[in-house]
Formats: sequence, C-alpha cells, structure tokens
Amino acid sequence: MPNDSGTIRLSRHVLNLLAMALGLAAGYFMTIQSLKLELAAKAESAVVETLDKKLANLEVRLREGVVSREEFFRFSRDVEARLIRIEQYLINQSGEKRAEQ
Repeated sequence: MPNDSGTIRLSRHVLNLLAMALGLAAGYFMTIQSLKLELAAKAESAVVETLDKKLANLEVRLREGVVSREEFFRFSRDVEARLIRIEQYLINQSGEKRAEQ
C-alpha cells in the first residue's frame, strides 16, 4: 500500500498541475478573445463614426447644392442685372474719359 499512496499523491499533484495549466491557458485565450472583441467594437464604432460624418457632410452639400428652379432663375436675373449695371458704369466711365480728352 505505501506504493499506492505515493502514486495517488503523485497523480493528485499531476492533476492539480494539469488543472492549473488548463486554467491558465483558458484565462489567456479568454483574455485574448476579449481584447479582440473590444478592438473589433472600437474599430466598428470608429468606422460608424466616420461614415456618419461623411453622410452628414454629404447631406449638407446636397442641401447647399440643391436650389429650386425659381431660386436659380432669380439668382441668374440678379447676376445679369448686376453685370449690366457694371457694363453701363464702364461704358459711362470710358465715355467721360473720352469727353475729357
């Protein structure tokens, strides 16, 4: 029996050591997996934030870039009227210079 008692103690120590090794390995892999999930979540949130910013920027550009037909024609008439006034002013200025000479 003394031989069986030594074997039982040795097998108990081996089982304890094996259980500790498996526990450490499980803890290690769980930590790695947890870090991977956290990094993936951060990357996903960063991508979502970037896409959200780009979408908001696109919406602003669309709102700024789209005008109604009436607004476009009103703006066009205003620009044309200003150009005509500038042209008349330049004609008058050149006429006055010719008259002075």
